[in-house]
Amino acid sequence: MTEPDRQTPSEGRFSKIVTHDDFDGVVSAALCSLANGIDDFRFSGPVSILDSGLEVGADTIVCDLPHHPAAGLWFDHHVGNLEDYRLKGGDPEAVRDTFGEEKSCARVIYRYYLERGAAFPEFMASTVEETDTVDSFDYRDLEDWRRETPGKVLSDSLRITFPSRRERNRYMRHLIRRVREAPLEEVLSDSEVREKARLYREMEAKSRALIERIASFLPEDAEREVIVLDTTGLKHAPYIIKSLAFLSYPEAAAVLEVKSIFRQRRKTNDLGFSMSLSPCLELASSEKDVGEIMRTLNVGDGHRGAGAGRIPCRSKAEMMKQKEQILQKILGMWRNQRAESPGAGSAERGPSV
Repeated sequence: MTEPDRQTPSEGRFSKIVTHDDFDGVVSAALCSLANGIDDFRFSGPVSILDSGLEVGADTIVCDLPHHPAAGLWFDHHVGNLEDYRLKGGDPEAVRDTFGEEKSCARVIYRYYLERGAAFPEFMASTVEETDTVDSFDYRDLEDWRRETPGKVLSDSLRITFPSRRERNRYMRHLIRRVREAPLEEVLSDSEVREKARLYREMEAKSRALIERIASFLPEDAEREVIVLDTTGLKHAPYIIKSLAFLSYPEAAAVLEVKSIFRQRRKTNDLGFSMSLSPCLELASSEKDVGEIMRTLNVGDGHRGAGAGRIPCRSKAEMMKQKEQILQKILGMWRNQRAESPGAGSAERGPSV
């Protein structure tokens, strides 16, 4: 393939950014904003990226999301999204500079623009480093995960329940502008960030109480390796921070949430699955890969340390059947991924709680 076939942006070509609605998406947008002088930000989840309301076109940079065929430039780091792009006729060679199997999309973007002579503020190096840790859930142990680092606090501030989607988007735009102009430590002093962080702490306490009530293990999981949080029996969409389950079950290696999908506050029969590895599981020496499990099941994507997916179901009976089957498949695939348990081997770093 010749060089012109690749994504080759020119100065002044882009006027808006569509980015993932999480902390990695915020930092990714801040980097692209600094590099291109853009201040128009739109937000999406992986499922809704093709919605026409986003107005994605040749003037658009898409960050940390599945590929959009109309976008002028696409940055991402999810292996499943690259495979989907290839299956739809895309040439991986064309995006080799803007896709990378990094811990965060922010890292891909940071590297891309530095290699092309961009001059970012000095503090952006540490901002990207924190984003790597938060987005890949790359913590040494439970104590490390519970530390209130600037990146974790900002990420948590996005996890509260907002009054509306518009209000959440407004806050994300505010956060992007603050992140691009100051170190994360200074962003924490922002009054709105402090308030959102306070609300998160309140919701975290409620989440822990719910986890204590619903946490379980599959009967086949005799070693109690995978905590299961099944909220499909609840009438309303719960607020749950699944990784808090490790505080109650520090010996577990992973937590798996299964939930009903709600649309416009109405419960559907569709299922959502999300899974995270314990901070006590040493990723460098482990062969566990949550993202690979989701991709193999063809339900979603993720990283080694965390992943998620969805399954459409036409009826409650189908939902119940699919839930049981997928839980069994996930546990089976988990067992087939050879790894040292958190309590075995010299590479282990145990919990400190």
